[in-house]
Amino acid sequence: MRVGVPIFLFLAAAGFHTALTASLESAEKEDTFVGLEQLSDLQKRDQEEFEAAQMSEAVQDENTEEENDTQEEDMTDRDGNVEAVQHESESDEDVDGMRQTREHLEANVEEADETTNLAEVE
Repeated sequence: MRVGVPIFLFLAAAGFHTALTASLESAEKEDTFVGLEQLSDLQKRDQEEFEAAQMSEAVQDENTEEENDTQEEDMTDRDGNVEAVQHESESDEDVDGMRQTREHLEANVEEADETTNLAEVE
């Protein structure tokens, strides 16, 4: 019996050690699983935030493009208005030139008429 007690104590200690080791490994696996689950949640949140940032960036880019298009249209309208004003001023200059030419011709005709009238009177 004396030999049986130490063997029994040895086997009990070995069993206790095995049970304790298995328990610790199980706890580590659970922590790892919980850690992976938490990591997975963090990755999901990061992915959602990334997608939201991309969406807002796309919307912002679209708004910027629309603003640029609007600005280009405004500039085109302004350029068209400037060209129209230039064309009108050129037309006004042409009209003024024609008016001066007509007045000059009328003056010449009047002088010619006066000359003709004077020649007839003499």
